[in-house]
Amino acid sequence: MIESTVKHSTSATCVADFDVNTFEPCKNVAPRSPFAGRFENMASATSGAKVIFATDDWFAAAENLLQDGPPIFDPDAYCEQGKVLDGWETRRRRQAGHDWCLIQLSKRAEIHGLELDTAHFTGNNVPRISIDICDLSAADLSKMVAKIPGAYERLLHGGVQGMGRLPDEVIDASVAVMNGGEWKEILPVTPLSPGFEPTRLHYFPLTSPKTGNIVRINYFPDGGVARFRCWGTELGHVKPKTNPLFMPIKTCKECTVVSHSSVGDESELPSRSPSKYSELSSLEEGGIGGACSNKHYGEPWRLIQTNLGKDMGDGWETARHPNRPGVLVTKRGTTLLDTPLSDWAILKLGKEATSGVARIILDTKHFRGNFPESVKVEGCYDPDEQGGDWFSLVPRSKMSPDAEHVFERSKGQIENQDDPVTHVRVSIFPDGGISRVRIYG
Repeated sequence: MIESTVKHSTSATCVADFDVNTFEPCKNVAPRSPFAGRFENMASATSGAKVIFATDDWFAAAENLLQDGPPIFDPDAYCEQGKVLDGWETRRRRQAGHDWCLIQLSKRAEIHGLELDTAHFTGNNVPRISIDICDLSAADLSKMVAKIPGAYERLLHGGVQGMGRLPDEVIDASVAVMNGGEWKEILPVTPLSPGFEPTRLHYFPLTSPKTGNIVRINYFPDGGVARFRCWGTELGHVKPKTNPLFMPIKTCKECTVVSHSSVGDESELPSRSPSKYSELSSLEEGGIGGACSNKHYGEPWRLIQTNLGKDMGDGWETARHPNRPGVLVTKRGTTLLDTPLSDWAILKLGKEATSGVARIILDTKHFRGNFPESVKVEGCYDPDEQGGDWFSLVPRSKMSPDAEHVFERSKGQIENQDDPVTHVRVSIFPDGGISRVRIYG
């Protein structure tokens, strides 16, 4: 399973045990990894990798393992805990067990290689190490983290040097981790060499790549490692399930609402179903998209195409009103926003609705975060285009995202239903976008 490219040296009791001509001090330089270029480091803090738990951070916090830069050593740097070292270093263990930490990789990935650097840890390096991996869903990861003492605080604020978890907390964390998912070993217990320049770097190609998004690094029993790299191929971010779109209006006495996500086939949509009425507003019937108050993101003619909108750019969308109120309020006694702001577009029907409008479909397909709060549809009869009076067809009605809103004359959902119509005016409140407007008669 593991192929090591480094021949590990035997342990030494002091620096004098090494041939100074061979084991020179480690340089503050990170040589290029043999995995670089072929794979991505999934244990990079810059890319989003995080430490969830560590049994002990006394001398140096585990987050240092995930830094991209080379391990730095200052021979004169000391702090309250002792010598300052750039890596994850635990205390000399004085009780049963061993140290370990839990790392969330930047992405779910197929891991092909591991890299460990013990730079500058010459008399305090970890003598043996093993690594396990687990592939968790967002929900399972959240459940596991909730049971690990201090995990949420660490994810928010990072590790704190000079800190160690109590024995009971370590036991609780270990139980949560072991019960949280199926763990697979990707590196068996393996010796590590001291952090001198010739022996600091340890590369482990995996002959059987493993998939996951969480790794556990086990120190046997304690000590320090400067850097950890987990090289692999990205399989995507693990994201929690999203809530369904909030639908401000559903099918009711005012209209029928059919969400695009609720149908298994487009043929089930009202606009795709056979109708005894013609779509008089369509471009194919000679419809025209005329004047409008704003066409920042799309023009009115797009509203009268017969096909379904292909994306959010395939519709009529206005800019946000710059003078919109800072806090929106609902008009007393209604479910509508109390706002005078609106935009409008005028459509000329390709053929007159001589017997009135029988059906109207307002489609907000693709407009999920920018659909209008409400829409009003008016009609007029002006065959000579000399100017006509507008009358209501659909009073101001709430809209839902990514859905077809159907108003039927047969259900009493259209006003002035028998009046002839040549033009319609669609007003949106306060602004936003619509994919299609379909007028049938």
